[in-house]
Amino acid sequence: MQCVTVLQDGTLQASNTACDFVIVTQEEYLNLGMQGLANLLTELFAFDLAIFSFASSSLAVAFISFHGLGRIVRAMGKH
Repeated sequence: MQCVTVLQDGTLQASNTACDFVIVTQEEYLNLGMQGLANLLTELFAFDLAIFSFASSSLAVAFISFHGLGRIVRAMGKH
């Protein structure tokens, strides 16, 4: 892989510091296309039990808390 930058006249220049684009070989591109896409989709859409447990328990606690608060406010409004 090689980092390149775009100059003001539109040409590309190899760079070690700034990286506007990355030029890869055909072999690197094919490896990235086959394995990288599958890995990326797996990471993005994999079911994470820890996050699901945290989110569902947080929502349950919030629902119960605000339901109780709503009952208290309703009872105070009647008096």
